[in-house]
Amino acid sequence: MTLGVIYVSSNKEDGVFEEKTRADLLSKVGDIPIVSVTQRPISLGNNICVGEKGASGFNYCRQVLIACKNSTTDFVISAESDCLYPTDYFNFVPDRLDIPYRNTNIYVQKYGQNFFCKKTMSTFSQVVGKEFYIRRLESLLKGQPEWSTELKNFPKEIHKNLFDEFVYFETKYPCISFKTGKGMRRHSNSNDIPVYDLPYWGSTKELVKKYLQ
Repeated sequence: MTLGVIYVSSNKEDGVFEEKTRADLLSKVGDIPIVSVTQRPISLGNNICVGEKGASGFNYCRQVLIACKNSTTDFVISAESDCLYPTDYFNFVPDRLDIPYRNTNIYVQKYGQNFFCKKTMSTFSQVVGKEFYIRRLESLLKGQPEWSTELKNFPKEIHKNLFDEFVYFETKYPCISFKTGKGMRRHSNSNDIPVYDLPYWGSTKELVKKYLQ
C-alpha cells in the first residue's frame, strides 16, 4: 500500500510561520509524494492553487477533495499549515482502505500561551484511504456551492456525517497544532491541563518562540 501527503492551506497564517512549518514537513516526509492545495501559490510538492476563497470548514473540504483527486497513492496522510509532525507519523500504514485512522497523540497550543494541551483527535493528524475519502467528500458536498465562507454550521456537519467511525492509532511522538489567531479558529477543544515540555519537541515555550515569534 502506498502513502502520500495531502497538504491544505488557506494561506491566512503569517507567511514566515507557514514557511517554517513547510520546511519542517519537508524534513520529515522523506520520499513520500506531496500534493498541496492552497489559496496562494507555494513551492511544495505538486502545488494546486485554487485562488483566495476564504477560510472555512467548507472550503477546507473542497481543497481536501482536490488534493485527493490529484493524489496517486492508496492512502493520504493529512498535513496542515499550522501544524508540526514527527517523522514516525509518516511511517504508519493502515490495514484498511475503507475507514479513517486518527492519531490520538496530538496537542494543541492554547491561543496566546506558551503551552500545549492534550486533544483527543483531529483532522490535522489522520490517514485515510484515498478513494474512500473521495467518495465520502463527494457525498457530503453534493448539491453544495463550489466555495463558501457562509456555511457556518458545515464543520459540525462534517463531524457528524463525513465519517461514521474511526480506527485510532498513536504515534510515538506527538503531532502539534498552533493556534495563532489568524487561522480558521482561535481555539480548539482540548483538556485544560498545560504541558510545558513534549517528547521529541522539547520546551513548548521555545517551540512557540521558534515558530511564532
